[in-house]
Amino acid sequence: MNKAVLLFGLGLAAWWGGTARIVDGARYPDAAPGVGAARIGFLDGGVGASVLRADTLNGSGGGLDCDADTLVFVWWNLQNLFDTVANSGPRDRDFLPNGPYQWDSKRYFSKLYAVGRGLAAAAGGRVPDAIGVCEVENADVLDDLERRWPPEWRLWRLHRDSPDERGIDVAVWYNPERLRVDSIAWIHPAGDRPTREAIWVRWTTATGTQLTWIWVHLPSQRAPSPDARAAAMRSILESTDHLPDGITGDLNEGPNGPLGAYLRRSEMRHIPWNGPTGSFAYRGRLEALDGVWTAEDFAHRVHCTALPYALDWNPRTGYRIRGSYEGLRYRGGASDHLPLCVFVEVKRKARILAQRWAIPSTNL
Repeated sequence: MNKAVLLFGLGLAAWWGGTARIVDGARYPDAAPGVGAARIGFLDGGVGASVLRADTLNGSGGGLDCDADTLVFVWWNLQNLFDTVANSGPRDRDFLPNGPYQWDSKRYFSKLYAVGRGLAAAAGGRVPDAIGVCEVENADVLDDLERRWPPEWRLWRLHRDSPDERGIDVAVWYNPERLRVDSIAWIHPAGDRPTREAIWVRWTTATGTQLTWIWVHLPSQRAPSPDARAAAMRSILESTDHLPDGITGDLNEGPNGPLGAYLRRSEMRHIPWNGPTGSFAYRGRLEALDGVWTAEDFAHRVHCTALPYALDWNPRTGYRIRGSYEGLRYRGGASDHLPLCVFVEVKRKARILAQRWAIPSTNL
């Protein structure tokens, strides 16, 4: 073998392995609290490699139910995934090459690459059945992101521009070979200020089971009232004809605040996590700002895991998630939130649909 080629290959392997150790969280001390079984080697193959096994992450001990069709949902707050063009009003000026974040093409495409790797890791080598994201600017950004994930992910997208003042939206992809969209609605929370819309979607699975799910990004912790998130969720749920089977999103609040109290009164139950105890690091502590809730009468099992992608911990400073920025300081990561992987074990019916759905000629 040519010596130059051999040296290049060895150098590339060393760089790749070093990147995985530094970026993807394999440096955890064994005493790091709350990481648990989810601390396994990230990206020890390539993008799309089977690095996270579903039966390891669900924490059920005996693995996933073999008598159920397990759907894999992924949720991730992508921390200001803006392009470098002034196209979303005055609030996106910060994310321009001459803005305070000096957001240029190199940083933009580096972030897209990191997000693509994180989504592949969260899916654990499978084609995800649904992906929900928030803090994305527009359809062009979503197009660019799709070009950086595994080519076998032939997913369809649900998205429209929201009236949010910052120009950030919620978007959902789904696998049309496993889920059929029966109905969809974009729901704007009540209030005077324009904000991002929740996505309500009703799916039918390949086994004929109907699922209704809400994907949401609730008001931030900077909202003037501690009840702001509960009020926003109330207005969303009151816009629907019945409780959804599930709610997934950045709720900007843990399960035991006013929002959690409202959801429990509404006959929803919180799905506890495996792995890290939170999805966002603040002053060295993990906070469960992202979450999953299901209706109390939901007949199917649900497991949820926060993946420690770019999560670091040390006994002096606590937890840190390497996001794109810390303040105005560029850190080069994917997001300051951890991705969530949700396993929905839909019980198999006696009669499986024999034929794959005909795919319409237009995307929703």
